[in-house]
Amino acid sequence: MVQKHIHGPKGDYSDTTVVIPVKDEPAVWKVANGVLKALAGCKVLIIYKNGDGKPGLQAGKGKEVLHVGVKVIRQTDSGKGMACIHAAKHVSTPIICFIDGDATYDARDLKRMISLVRGGADMVLGDRLSNVSLKAMPRFIQMGNWVLTATANLLYGMHIRDSQTGIRAIRKPSWDRMGLSEKNFGIETEMNIKARKNGMTIVEIPVKYYLRIGTTKQRKVVDGLKLFLTNFKFLFS
Repeated sequence: MVQKHIHGPKGDYSDTTVVIPVKDEPAVWKVANGVLKALAGCKVLIIYKNGDGKPGLQAGKGKEVLHVGVKVIRQTDSGKGMACIHAAKHVSTPIICFIDGDATYDARDLKRMISLVRGGADMVLGDRLSNVSLKAMPRFIQMGNWVLTATANLLYGMHIRDSQTGIRAIRKPSWDRMGLSEKNFGIETEMNIKARKNGMTIVEIPVKYYLRIGTTKQRKVVDGLKLFLTNFKFLFS
């Protein structure tokens, strides 16, 4: 399906909302600041779920914190997938981006991703695996990601290199057409598969990936198995 181009002034990202889903992430304000600095005029939406008020309060005391352009909402249910789905209901811009709140991604990579969406892509994925260090992602995690991605590619005829990436840029009408419902970490898998099934254009570019700040929320073996099974969930839907 050929999409119309989204036009906007060069260097102006007022057509974009960047969603940061977090749960007790100490780096959330660092990430939000990075987005605001990289994408002039964009909107930032933090959706959080934790037990001590708004996200990263202890990290939000420094002079670097920027609140202009940031909206913070609390997640009333559980799971990363539900956070993304809930947050998207508050987005009115033509482009919606997602970036994890653990400072593993470089917000400047969103520039090219947004440019590709403006140029006609439905969804642009950031490929971490093409050039990732063992310090940032141990080999067994890389292998697990490879298995998940290869399985999805085989089942659905895709050619994705990093199916579980947490940095994405998506045309908002395309997001709405997907009808997403995954509650937890399977949301990335569901996005890929439903974009493919809807005949959407998926583009992938290499991105930087750093050692995370804070503790991971994933249970590697249990969640890895759940993600593997999620690949089969949409075969006949």
